[in-house]
Amino acid sequence: MEKDEIVVTEILAGAKRLFGKHGLKKTTMEDIATAAGKGKSTLYYYFPSKKEIFEAVVESEMKNLVKRLSNAVNSGLTAKAKLKAFLKEQITAIVEYHNFREVVFEDALESLKVMICLKTQYEQIQIDMIRDILLGGTQSGEFKKLSFVKMNKLAYMMVVAFKGLHYPLSVATTEFKSGEYYDGMVDLLIEGIGNKKE
Repeated sequence: MEKDEIVVTEILAGAKRLFGKHGLKKTTMEDIATAAGKGKSTLYYYFPSKKEIFEAVVESEMKNLVKRLSNAVNSGLTAKAKLKAFLKEQITAIVEYHNFREVVFEDALESLKVMICLKTQYEQIQIDMIRDILLGGTQSGEFKKLSFVKMNKLAYMMVVAFKGLHYPLSVATTEFKSGEYYDGMVDLLIEGIGNKKE
């Protein structure tokens, strides 16, 4: 890792801790500089404002989650196992990021355009990952043959269905154990596209 990358990583790590604890409005550039162990001039060298740091933190977290999802999916041996790993990692991340999301939610409204853009990118990445799993499942014979158009539609529907399972976590993480349901949801979805063995 180059020096600039190390400095940016340290800035974002310090900023994430502060944003997660105090939110965007209550966190100052001076706070971020102190948390990162840098001078304010260093912060301004890499980021023109606190808003840009916030956007970089959110984008960095999205990239980290995509990497985690990809690793989880790649660890599955079958398409069904890959779908379960995908959903399990999604749910794990939602629980981990719950406090960060709650604290910055109000502040995020100020960066709504950026958040919507990142959300749209993230949803497309999820759809692409699910479509690749479906493609692998059809190629291996685990799933019946599906056209590319149908795989795209099905991937979209699965991402939407998975979101339905995520929703209670955004309300109260302690009252709903969604991990108990994700295997059942994938099993139910697969029964509709699985190849029946005679």
